[in-house]
Amino acid sequence: MVLEQLDDGASRLLLVLCLPLVDGVFATLLVSGALETFSSVLSVAVTVFSGAGALAVLFSHSDSAEEARSMVRVVAPFLLGGAALVSLVAPVLEQVLVLSTMKQAAGLALLVIAAQMAGLRYSDRLSVPAVVVTGAFVSLRDPAALTYSLEYVVPGVGTAAVALATLYGASALADRSLELRYVRYGGGLVLSLIALSMFGFEVPSELSLGVLAASMLASLRQTTSYL
Repeated sequence: MVLEQLDDGASRLLLVLCLPLVDGVFATLLVSGALETFSSVLSVAVTVFSGAGALAVLFSHSDSAEEARSMVRVVAPFLLGGAALVSLVAPVLEQVLVLSTMKQAAGLALLVIAAQMAGLRYSDRLSVPAVVVTGAFVSLRDPAALTYSLEYVVPGVGTAAVALATLYGASALADRSLELRYVRYGGGLVLSLIALSMFGFEVPSELSLGVLAASMLASLRQTTSYL
């Protein structure tokens, strides 16, 4: 199998990156309209895909920037292919689900992920797939007829591509000490803001990007303090 050609580090990185694809979170975000703008695509890419977990795996299994970049290049085709596959299935889901209900389920799933990223007590007892599956079950409906479209392919594959580009750029820090807790906390806050917008609250997209940038800068300051 092709997957057997991946070393331990690349396999672990691929597992972390593909979790949003297999647990239903990414498909839910697509059909609920959470990836309609570039700012939302960027926020989801950097938090849901290439967040602190992916960075931790990338840095812990590479001894240099070039080795880290090599890992990203190896997993890139798999993540892009998986995102394309989910994007192709998403239009069918859209027609068999009540999107307003599924949108709220997506918001709840993001809040669970945010709580787990922040390390809140008892958050590890909550299951993101369970939230997604329950939301899908509650929002099921019987469509009159199924039609097919490719409308989600561009935002779906684009989000995965932005995530990979972020990891590739972050590979330059692979030989330094990066304080990932700031990335994790900032990512959790960004996901909470996205969740609030899915619940109907007016949240400026610039706010999410600002929080994300601030968390990255904070982690970099921690890096330079050791030099």
